[in-house]
Amino acid sequence: MLYLVYSIFHLMKPPLYREALAHSWHLAWKEHSLWPFGMFAAALGQMGIIDALVQLWFTARGYRPGSGFLTLYDLFHAGFSGTPIPHGLIGWIAFLCIVFIGFGIVMTFIAVVSQGALVQSTAHSVHHKRLPEAGISWDIGVASFWRVFAVNVLKKVMLCVVGLLIALVSWPILFSLGGSPVLFLVVFLLAAAISLVVSVVSVYAIGYVVIEDYDFLQAVVTGWKLFTEHWLVSLEVGMVIFVFDLAVSFFFVTIFFVSLLPAFVAYLFALLFSSTLLFSLGVAVSATLFLILLFLVAAMFSTFTIATWTYLFMQMHKTGLKSHVLHWLGR
Repeated sequence: MLYLVYSIFHLMKPPLYREALAHSWHLAWKEHSLWPFGMFAAALGQMGIIDALVQLWFTARGYRPGSGFLTLYDLFHAGFSGTPIPHGLIGWIAFLCIVFIGFGIVMTFIAVVSQGALVQSTAHSVHHKRLPEAGISWDIGVASFWRVFAVNVLKKVMLCVVGLLIALVSWPILFSLGGSPVLFLVVFLLAAAISLVVSVVSVYAIGYVVIEDYDFLQAVVTGWKLFTEHWLVSLEVGMVIFVFDLAVSFFFVTIFFVSLLPAFVAYLFALLFSSTLLFSLGVAVSATLFLILLFLVAAMFSTFTIATWTYLFMQMHKTGLKSHVLHWLGR
């Protein structure tokens, strides 16, 4: 993993790319105070292109937005079909709904504020060569909450619309109702391009909101303008982040198998001593180990991703940034 990071640092040119990745890696690896922000911000999805591609892929495979809620409704309806629900159970169901909705609202608030706090922390570290106090970044994240939240909502809505459009083409093919695979490929590539643009523009819009204190509409318009001026650089950075995404995905698989070792050892001892308690303890240890490593890696990678985009956004916004491809062709 570390060798892969070093290799990408070495290959990236011009030097500013390497500086951005090195600075972001330092923040993600050394600055532990940013990890809580990164862990909560990860709930919003990664900044960049991977979130868009994953959503498109699941939609193309037949996933319907909101299908999870529909499934829960169907199960609830089937369980109580033709049977009156006891009044006491209605109270518990209402209580649980309120608790889950409240928990979701609180987690959304913390995730959005954490995203803004990471952007602010990175910008401050670039300007002043040190991190600000966590409380200051948090306060700025709170101050920009509604605008950052609106950008994320706009991004999700647009990705959902694009996903529904591709679903209209993919579903007939998936369910053997006809449809052209060529048309599906064309629509999928077009949808992927639109989704990538939406994701990158949302990154820049959040940068303008948090760093420059723009209002929502001004941030979106200016973010689009910045993308049109640096579209090739934006795609290059997006692909670099995508490579890191793939590496982290493989690393997650490794973490999963490593975390199974305590359960496997406990299983052997459970067979030896005929004890189900030992196996249960082993499973608990494995689950705890996996969750700890999962949250740790997610926090670090989210910090790294947001810091990289923020660093390059500041360079594009202030001085401009030349494409790596154009730099190479200009030699």
